[in-house]
Amino acid sequence: MRARLGSLTTAIGDCEVAVAAPREATAVLGLRDSLARYLLNRGVRQWKPGEFPAEWIEEKIAAGSVYVVHRHTQLIGSVTITREDTLTWSERDDLAGYIHMLMIDRAFAGYGVGRSLLGWSEATIEADGRGLARLDCVRSNDRLRRYYEEFGYRLVGYRDFPEIPWVLETALYEKRLGGTDHAL
Repeated sequence: MRARLGSLTTAIGDCEVAVAAPREATAVLGLRDSLARYLLNRGVRQWKPGEFPAEWIEEKIAAGSVYVVHRHTQLIGSVTITREDTLTWSERDDLAGYIHMLMIDRAFAGYGVGRSLLGWSEATIEADGRGLARLDCVRSNDRLRRYYEEFGYRLVGYRDFPEIPWVLETALYEKRLGGTDHAL
């Protein structure tokens, strides 16, 4: 039984959001690889199929940090939300939540699922008492960077990871969340 957390309202109807179950690790990784192929076919170097370690997804699922989006029984999206990201953001002493791998199956692109999932992620971070949402993407992915900026994220810097072969130079974004009093 999946722990249902709510639903997203989209142009294709309501979609269920739930904590990913361990058995869904392969499907989440498959969604990432499918999106990586799509991006590469369009000349965007965000991800490469097969480069991402399955252990990372399995670890985040075990920690309850991976969320899946289903329409009926079909997996159409996923997002990972963590309370820290020292690899990308180093040690920080503020209260932030980190959004990773916001992914929507391309068959459902253009229906507002990604926008709804991003808003849901921000609300989840805020409900956890954190007043700042952070995310990152490959520096050269101009389209994705514009998307985040349209939703209120501001660029705070760049980071390079020469020691990790599957990570490209990264643009770091953050957004102050409103609605509650946060000790930042």
